[in-house]
Amino acid sequence: MKDLTNTMSGGELVLRSLKAQGITHFLANAGSDFAPIVEAYARVGAGSPDLPAPVIVPHESAAVGMAHGYWLMTGRPQAAMVHVNVGLANAAMGMINAAADDVPVLLMSGRTPLTEHDRPGARRTPIQYGQEQFDQASLVRDVVKWHFELRYPETAPALVSRALAVARSEPEGPVYLSLPREPLTELTAAQVEADPLQVPTRAGAADAEDIATAARWLAAAERPLVICQRGDPRGRVAALLEQLAETQELPVAEVFATRKVFRGTHPMAVGPDLSQRLLEADVVLVVDAPVAWIEHQNRPDPKAKVIHLGPDPLLARMPVRSYRTTLGLAGNTAATLAALARALGPLPRKPRDRAAIGQAHDAYLSRVAKVSEAGSTGIASKAYVARCVATILGDAGVVISERGAPAPFYPTLGANQFFGNSPAGGLGWGGPAALGAQLADRDRLVVSVVGDGSHLFANPVVCHQIAMANDLPVLTVVLNNAGWDAVRLSALEVYPDGVTSGSETVPLTAFGANPDHAKVAEACGLWARRVERADDLPAVLKEAVQVIRDRRVPVLLDVAVRPE
Repeated sequence: MKDLTNTMSGGELVLRSLKAQGITHFLANAGSDFAPIVEAYARVGAGSPDLPAPVIVPHESAAVGMAHGYWLMTGRPQAAMVHVNVGLANAAMGMINAAADDVPVLLMSGRTPLTEHDRPGARRTPIQYGQEQFDQASLVRDVVKWHFELRYPETAPALVSRALAVARSEPEGPVYLSLPREPLTELTAAQVEADPLQVPTRAGAADAEDIATAARWLAAAERPLVICQRGDPRGRVAALLEQLAETQELPVAEVFATRKVFRGTHPMAVGPDLSQRLLEADVVLVVDAPVAWIEHQNRPDPKAKVIHLGPDPLLARMPVRSYRTTLGLAGNTAATLAALARALGPLPRKPRDRAAIGQAHDAYLSRVAKVSEAGSTGIASKAYVARCVATILGDAGVVISERGAPAPFYPTLGANQFFGNSPAGGLGWGGPAALGAQLADRDRLVVSVVGDGSHLFANPVVCHQIAMANDLPVLTVVLNNAGWDAVRLSALEVYPDGVTSGSETVPLTAFGANPDHAKVAEACGLWARRVERADDLPAVLKEAVQVIRDRRVPVLLDVAVRPE
């Protein structure tokens, strides 16, 4: 007979293991499978330092998005738990986004009880028959690095440790752990270990011989080009890349940025336009950029040497990515950049046309200013909204953008001050990610700039509830053009001379009836305003920031914007 002295449930052991592994928040969307988790919090105390702080999240996709945003700010993964297969289905969108941008999230879900009787965790309701699946993990298997199912309560510490170690090993990414109710309810004498059973593996620099080769190519290049897309939460990649670009006179194009890495005001920044520069380059260095260019639009010269640098230069998880790769530098991005800089140091360098780079830099900034200014009267443009938002951020504020103006329209922002949606484009990411970022740093100004379509996808009432319940004073700017402008632009891009181009209304893009986003926000307790004219936006943004500072309440601005 088991000795039940000094025992705890599997559910409590999972929670204690999470906290021991550095998980500070438990983002929960609960269901009947959570009974042992609920009991554990009641027994130990929701405010106990031995358990992660519980955060109720009324939609599963928002829970994963918050974990995503928290990591962007801190580099520390968080845990989310959802309800069996139906909750996992809703959470899958967030996992797709996390996987596409190598963001480590630990997602857990309950699982319909395995047994029908004789155990405390056995089935008790009709839905526990309807929710059973042969292969529940299949809902997220294609987008996670690792998945498993808890079968015995005493294995919880090892599984949590392994899940997080895999998630944080490069290239980082999301993982999934299924939790049937039986092992969560079963008592065990197992204890949480003070030290993790497993730790993430850390990649060093790429192969020294390959780095030497890359250095020789770059030193001998007459028209080199660096392409970047994302940095790391600690800002190491940004600092190294800026230094390398300056000392080696390397022009840098930041394209499709998801985690801003290169200041647009840096003298080597030449903007995202690759139409001529990519074709003219004789050596191209791609720095951890999953989508470095669009093959249909731009390609390097066939004779150019193309170097891809990052944890996985070939991006093996992408079935189709046919970028030419003359040399792959597989390793930690920051460590490899540092090694490359050392290798370049003593090498003689071909003279570069610094004046031409300067002209490209000036032309980029001039274009940004011109486009922004063009949208500063009447109904605002997205570019003008970006300029206004940038002015309120200061040195520490961050913007999380989903279908707003892209990173090039925030040239003054430094590394990790701009975050864009992942290449997967799962809509509804921006609002929850901003909430997660604010949860990670309650004193920082966090601005979420989202299209009205993306705002609707994010379940705005859910996001407002989370913000109010958890005192998260996010400033949300909804770019309201009453439709899916991205769909309209895509149709026009594919059919520039088609019937669509001459249509007064593009099918399947205009919402027709559009909710009053400001009134919805006010009903949820937010401070909200509708902004119809571009001229009014700077003053309203200034007032919004003051409200956040003085009253610590979330704010929403419903800003009318023109079609792009």
